[in-house]
Amino acid sequence: MKQRKPNRISCTTATVLLLGTSWFSAQADNQTGSSAPVVGVVACDSFAEIREQCAWLGGLIGFPVLGGLPDTYAMMVTGGKGLRGLDINRPIGVVIAVQGDIPVAHGFLPATDPKTLIDTFADIPFRSMVEMTAAGEWVVVTPLGQPATINDPLDMLTSITSHLSIGVKLFPSRLPDSMKESLLDDVEQVGPVGQQIFGELPVGGVDKGLVKESLAQTEAILFGLAIEKNTDRIFIESRTIFTEGGLPGTFWATAGEVTPSLSVPLQKGGEAIRVQIAQKINDATQLGDIESFLAMLGQVKQPELQNLMEEFAGIVGPQISDFGAFEFVASVVIPEDRAEGELVPSVVVAMGIDDGKTMAEQLKGFVDEVDGIPGNITFEFDVAEEEGFSFHDIVMAPLGKVTLAIGEKSVYAMTRAVDESEYEAVASEQTDQFQPIAAVDVRLEPLLDGVAGLPPQMAMVLENLEPQGELNLLVRPITRGVAVRLTADSEAVEFGGTLGQGIFTLMPTDPAVTNE
Repeated sequence: MKQRKPNRISCTTATVLLLGTSWFSAQADNQTGSSAPVVGVVACDSFAEIREQCAWLGGLIGFPVLGGLPDTYAMMVTGGKGLRGLDINRPIGVVIAVQGDIPVAHGFLPATDPKTLIDTFADIPFRSMVEMTAAGEWVVVTPLGQPATINDPLDMLTSITSHLSIGVKLFPSRLPDSMKESLLDDVEQVGPVGQQIFGELPVGGVDKGLVKESLAQTEAILFGLAIEKNTDRIFIESRTIFTEGGLPGTFWATAGEVTPSLSVPLQKGGEAIRVQIAQKINDATQLGDIESFLAMLGQVKQPELQNLMEEFAGIVGPQISDFGAFEFVASVVIPEDRAEGELVPSVVVAMGIDDGKTMAEQLKGFVDEVDGIPGNITFEFDVAEEEGFSFHDIVMAPLGKVTLAIGEKSVYAMTRAVDESEYEAVASEQTDQFQPIAAVDVRLEPLLDGVAGLPPQMAMVLENLEPQGELNLLVRPITRGVAVRLTADSEAVEFGGTLGQGIFTLMPTDPAVTNE
């Protein structure tokens, strides 16, 4: 198996491993068996990588002492012995197997000298709660009275550390029936607990049957954190893999089978947010009742506006379904020539549709027939036409207007000033780097430059900072499953650390402590 270079950070230590293993001793008995199914794996990078990653992160966020914490903590835990006998170049982890109906944890410490490593932990407080056994190049830590039944975990650990710095992999479909029933009993308590917490709010219970079916169809779940020095980024990722032949697996296997046809529109100024979605719609990938979904997104307090949204959803929903894909792009730009202190974002939203001419006629009929349109909202149809786009204005005095540009297979909605009278065909930016299913990009500099209405102290903190960096949310299909990743580049992480320090300085101090 190919090993990645040491470039990530992890906070898991031998102490956490030992504590986690001893926790399972309360639930374990004397059953043994080498064929016990594995239901969970926790793994982190090697100690050498942890050192480098802590130093890298500490330098980035202005906390250089972080680089020395791994060795300092190791000395504290072992009473000054350090980690003698530990192989600092291999990963550390815990494998949870089921013996009968009992989960039993096997902790694994890579060793260059297993006997020396065992002696290193001889005097720690909870040593009497666990067994430590030498097994080849590993020291295996199990609950007291439980012999080691797994001896070589390397493939299981590297299946996590090849992607993440620290991660957890679970196998829900492998859980014994007794563990599933116990979990489902806990699920049934969600409803009553929710009512106690939220009172009369409409918080419903969780469908026990649905959860049971989901467990049976979920083969594996991976979740964790990684920091990559070579790409200057940190990301959190989850991966879910479903059993073969089930509806969830079929859904994600086909959802990405679409070539994006919409592009992000070009605008003047600094783009703060970009959203792109392209998902195929067919029998397996239907999002349920599209009209109801769109109406739900348009929930508003004013009954007349809610009726408008529901009627509008009745037009858009079939257009999306007949188009054969849910394609959506959105861009929020902070104009460069906006008035100082005034937030005037430029927003463009686009959606793929089946028949632009039909939709334009449907909208005209919708306005003529619908009741309850607020008096400050007026519609002006066919105000211009250029290069296959017809233009229609929705004026919301005195706030501004939204111009609809309807093409053969797309509709764009653009915020504009009321007095803006130029209408041009929608110019788009190529999006070759975008791959289905969804991506959200946030650029901190224009976003925070355009933020208004912050509390004075927070505004003062941001005024003294220079926000930089990007955040990205990516949803992509994988084999029989889906992966979701949230990424921050190094500039965003650095800004986050600086912002955190600024916020910390605003926190009130305890007068009693100050006086001392």
